[in-house]
Amino acid sequence: GGSGSGSGSGDGSGGGAEQEEREFRDYMLQMGINNPVTRQTFGSDDAFYRELARELGAFLGPALRRARGMLTLTDLYCLFNRARGAQLVSPDDLINACNLFGPLGFPFKVKTFPSGVLAVQEAALNEQAYAAQVADLLKDRTSLSASQLARLLDTSPLIATEQLLTAERLGVVCRDDSIEGLRFFPNRFLQSV
Repeated sequence: GGSGSGSGSGDGSGGGAEQEEREFRDYMLQMGINNPVTRQTFGSDDAFYRELARELGAFLGPALRRARGMLTLTDLYCLFNRARGAQLVSPDDLINACNLFGPLGFPFKVKTFPSGVLAVQEAALNEQAYAAQVADLLKDRTSLSASQLARLLDTSPLIATEQLLTAERLGVVCRDDSIEGLRFFPNRFLQSV
């Protein structure tokens, strides 16, 4: 994700980024939460977290579809608070609400990667599905970097890195950490067995 340098070449090639920015702004306007849950509305923390989880659950469906099933907790925090306007929630309130998805029957879960990165994902997704997706993308390529995977999947570089490391942990890919950077290759050792 860039910060929009605004230095186009003058040939109209920057139109794609501008169009994407317009679509994102429209998406955020559509995601606005008209009547956000507040702590003052509920007498106890438990009731507040349950209602916040319900509000977050309604918000997450479209957000996760756009993000291909997974968002870092940091990205979710930013998107959700932006949609809530002036009624911001704290990081602690957000994680407490997210931890109620299972008990409340929402199809989402919090995932903690081995690196410590927290993400919210669709409950049906699993590591094998992500590893298979990476393997499928590598069929037409020699190798992938995290930034290339992020562009291909339209996800954050952090999520892409975690997916590649998961695929490596599952033996689907092998890494080459050289002066040119960290790249992941299909695990040909598995194919020759």
